[in-house]
Amino acid sequence: MELILDLTGFRQDGASEAQVGRQAGGAEVRSAAIELAGEFGPGLLLSYKLGIDYNGFDVDPEQTWAISDFNVSFAIPAARTKVSLGQMREDFGYEVVASTNILPQSERQISPFVSPVNFGAKVTHVLGRANEMTLSYGLFRDSWGEGDGKASVSARFTRLLIDAPDAGRTLHLGVGIRRADSGATTRYRGRPGVAAADEFVDTGDFPARAATHLGFEGQYADGPLLLLGEYVQAWTDAPEAGNPSFHGFYVLGSWMLTGERRGYDRTKGVVKRVVPMQRWGAPELVARYARVDLNGGAVRGGRYDRIEAGVNWWATTRWKAGLLWGHVWLDRFGETGRTHSLLTRIQWVY
Repeated sequence: MELILDLTGFRQDGASEAQVGRQAGGAEVRSAAIELAGEFGPGLLLSYKLGIDYNGFDVDPEQTWAISDFNVSFAIPAARTKVSLGQMREDFGYEVVASTNILPQSERQISPFVSPVNFGAKVTHVLGRANEMTLSYGLFRDSWGEGDGKASVSARFTRLLIDAPDAGRTLHLGVGIRRADSGATTRYRGRPGVAAADEFVDTGDFPARAATHLGFEGQYADGPLLLLGEYVQAWTDAPEAGNPSFHGFYVLGSWMLTGERRGYDRTKGVVKRVVPMQRWGAPELVARYARVDLNGGAVRGGRYDRIEAGVNWWATTRWKAGLLWGHVWLDRFGETGRTHSLLTRIQWVY
């Protein structure tokens, strides 16, 4: 179960208001989710997962309630492999594979380029003598967001190049690729790192037959320090619009002030949840720079740059509170608008 409550405030200049309208902010239930999961059958090799989200991270932002997960999986322990069928996450992008509630950042920045939840089949392998690599790939029906149900394929490979868990030091690199048929039209859009904001960048619908996305990810941990970054490039098969390409990236740094180390999940290739060492919890300082550029060819969806800084307080393994300041420069419609945001978050996860 998950419950995330946000209180967001904005301050804009005149150009920003002209570009995206006045941002209201206020209090909201950012996410309320219930998840049922279990194992059954001989040797407990079969498992199931059912997730229902209210306005969650893995549902269409135009919907209120949605089924984010509805799948069954079959484990092959000898091959360190799992085969899944149903509605589930596509493994493309570090921010998608790792649950947002365990990461330092409050929101995804590469959301315009990912398709978190679709129906399909996926195979996941854990490789290497020390389980230092992962490989996943799948075939899906692209029905997320603006998808119209055409086929999509995605794959992700990760490897630990530095693997010293006793010293709390790891270096993770990964690459992902996604190809989706879009039929007649496609669309890219995204919010600037704050869920309460409107979509600052938006290409609108434009004629396109397909799109290919290539992503690179890196994560370095050294004791209480964590560096994390991603870059995604999108190419569209859209000759009528000049075959536009788009991109986005972010670079993040965090520091656990009381010395906690984030573990590493070798089955997914992502960091684990913070486990406080002190009775009064674990404070974490976070800073990030991000850019999303949806200008390409004849399409002018806009570009924003965002800087943010804040603090997370991991009170327990279940409770977290956060305060995050952000500033966005939006270049769109021939103007540069500036928007400040202040996000207060309370999170409970069981």
